[in-house]
Amino acid sequence: MTGDELPRLGAWVKLPAPESVELLALAGLDFAVIDAEHGAIDIRTMATMIAMARGCGIAPFVRVPGTAPRDVQVPLDAGAAGLFVPQIDSVAQAHEAVRAVRFPPLGERGASTSGRAGQWGRTPLSDYLRSGNNDVRLVVQAESVTALSAIGEIGAVAGIDAVFIGPMDLAVSGQFQEGSPEMADLITAAEQSCADHCIPLGTVASGHAAELLQRRGYDFLVLGADTTILRQAAHALVNSARAATLGARR
Repeated sequence: MTGDELPRLGAWVKLPAPESVELLALAGLDFAVIDAEHGAIDIRTMATMIAMARGCGIAPFVRVPGTAPRDVQVPLDAGAAGLFVPQIDSVAQAHEAVRAVRFPPLGERGASTSGRAGQWGRTPLSDYLRSGNNDVRLVVQAESVTALSAIGEIGAVAGIDAVFIGPMDLAVSGQFQEGSPEMADLITAAEQSCADHCIPLGTVASGHAAELLQRRGYDFLVLGADTTILRQAAHALVNSARAATLGARR
């Protein structure tokens, strides 16, 4: 995820089923975010999803629950293309995320080439370390008034690749009403700050909002979750079938 690319499209994966990743890849998405923060996905299933994504040509990201070594080490060793780290409210927390995710000298991540990230021991240690610091993407989520107010400084921390604005948690933490002009102004100011600092920016989008957000300068968008996509498609299918049935009876 870099600022010079066309906006990339992805989705959350919340169902503990590797087939969700496969289906999202077949739909043409660029990346999937395996949700270990809100989804009931165990470590083994996560590792299988990462392998499935790589086999299907879709980039596997993991949204981790925190920055403890166990939170970040397992998905990275399993071959995740990057991590989404939630609720980063300050520069200090941004540095903490970098320390957990990056190898020295940027961070303190433990090294082991024996996993998928090291091609099961085949990758030389120097290449494994270089890839972990240069190729793995670290996306921090700004989900509070405090975070959005400091988004330029947070995104500028060395080792962070992009910032993701989480509007739902922002609304909850700031006690904003839906469609609040105060919240809209806060997001607009954060967008401008990221543009001024050349920080790649992402958020969630649905329907026609994706086109608008791309025009506003977002570099990557999460178009909902596998659960939502399934529910909405099933709802539309059922409504269509019921309407057809009623029409046939007339």
